[in-house]
Amino acid sequence: MKITKNDILKIKPNTSLTFQMNSYKECESAREVAYRTALRHPRENVERYSVSIDTKSFKMTIEAIGRKE
Repeated sequence: MKITKNDILKIKPNTSLTFQMNSYKECESAREVAYRTALRHPRENVERYSVSIDTKSFKMTIEAIGRKE
C-alpha cells in the first residue's frame, strides 16, 4: 500500500488513521511522507504528525497533532 500526501492531509486534527502495510520498508517510507508533508504543506490547525509502527503486523498509525490555542 502506498501512502500519499493527500492521504496525510485528509487526517483531521487530533484524529488518526491506521494503515495495513506489506513490509517494514513500506512503513518507513510512509513515515517519511508524513514528516515531509508536515514541512512542505503546513496546516494552520495541525502542529505535526505522529507516526507509530507495529513491527510485527506492519500496521502503522498516523495521528495529526492539533495546535493548541
